[in-house]
Amino acid sequence: MKIKGSKTFREDFLELRDPEIGKARIKDALRDKEDNHLEEYLTPWYRISKEAKFVFPSQGLLTTPYDYLEHTSFQMLPQESLVFTLRLRRFFLEMFNHPYRIQFLDEANSNKFTAPPKVNCDVMENSLATGLSLSIGDLGAGITGSDKERISRTDRYAAGPFVKLGRQARTFFVGSASPDVWNSAAAISTMAASHCLTAIPRNGVLYDIKRQSLVAKETFAWIDRIADEILTGRRDKQKLIKYWKANVAGTLEGNPESALKRAQELYKAGVRTFRIYSPEPGSGPVLTIKVLRKKYKDEVEIFAGQIVDVDQAKRAEELGADGIFVGIGGGGRCITGVRSGSLVDWPELLWKLRGGINIPVIVEGGASDHVAVTLLLGASGIGVSRVVSGGTIESPGGALFCANKEGKLFKPYGGEASARTKFLDLKLLPFDTASFVEGETTKAEMNYVKHSAPTLTYNLHLLLEDAVLALVFRGANNLYELHTINPSPIKRITGAGDFQKNTH
Repeated sequence: MKIKGSKTFREDFLELRDPEIGKARIKDALRDKEDNHLEEYLTPWYRISKEAKFVFPSQGLLTTPYDYLEHTSFQMLPQESLVFTLRLRRFFLEMFNHPYRIQFLDEANSNKFTAPPKVNCDVMENSLATGLSLSIGDLGAGITGSDKERISRTDRYAAGPFVKLGRQARTFFVGSASPDVWNSAAAISTMAASHCLTAIPRNGVLYDIKRQSLVAKETFAWIDRIADEILTGRRDKQKLIKYWKANVAGTLEGNPESALKRAQELYKAGVRTFRIYSPEPGSGPVLTIKVLRKKYKDEVEIFAGQIVDVDQAKRAEELGADGIFVGIGGGGRCITGVRSGSLVDWPELLWKLRGGINIPVIVEGGASDHVAVTLLLGASGIGVSRVVSGGTIESPGGALFCANKEGKLFKPYGGEASARTKFLDLKLLPFDTASFVEGETTKAEMNYVKHSAPTLTYNLHLLLEDAVLALVFRGANNLYELHTINPSPIKRITGAGDFQKNTH
């Protein structure tokens, strides 16, 4: 198809990616805002770049008595740094939504989801037969595809990579329910506008149902603002806004009664996608699917987790789940596995689910550090927290950061079961003792890599490149081709092998 005279969409996409042409295009698009309306342009960002007590309904920069993180001051990004960061954010949002790329999104939307079939893999079958539980870090992926034509990285990037994740096409990466990186309309909306399923958390300050629903409304307002910035004059503007808003999922409890109460408020706010989140095993998530489906019929998408076995996954599908989440423990700050004495065994479950269900599986708990192997095991989505949103201007606090004595900038990152979140959820025993703490509070540091900036779009771009490389080095054009490689290239990896593949 043509764009602006004789140029095709592909030619224009390549021009946008050109280091000089693309930079000039973004600077030209923002020139009037930066030169003549800078205060108005930056106002939404400064409004969220404050301590938590001054920000509502999104979470501001929040500290609690349970953080145990040393900081000497709060520090705002200099104006010139914020302006540069917004330029980079604008570039990635335009690239993610370029008409050439949207053609592939629409194509993926028109297709049905095809679940990964059973394939042969000696490593996984031997592991299941002997009762050996393999961690995701025990596995690696061989290189395949020598009999095929070389696959272009740029073309794979242009094609998403997209997958029918639920009722519409999305990228592989899914915003988690972690409050310290996603309790912000700026983060949720930016992720959604990047074609990622993204949760409005229900923990921390959003434990309050009314406030969670207000964040939903605020998120949709941010989405409209993004659309006005990058989609002006586009014939597909309303279609893309619809896609983006469907990517915003309200997180619910795994208890049918309380989940329905929360869902009703979110539905009033315009939410039509729900994520049931229960970090423990039990019948709650499946029963909640049944209640939501009875209430809303086919008006809503439902993703349910955390699913812990094949039978529960099948039951979730039977009752109308559009996708499921697996993975308890194994994340960057989760200690559930330690305290409960549990294996982080989602690789085994993921493999068992192949050929057993026909809906997508999204994996959490360290999967974002092992993109290729996680996808090869049978995942269609990978949950992300700090690796994408942590320490960015979109996460809670905006352009305001904590500074340590060395001057390094960071934001507290505790997760759903940290002591700080238990405090905010009012889950305390007498004498202010936090109950059932299953997560550490750590730092989400600002990115100091030269030529980058603290925007989640840059971090997401890096993961998208990982996904592209996972395809390219297996000779696969899309996720279906990757899932159907037989025998699977998954192998055991030794400590020496893991060392060898890293820089040393």
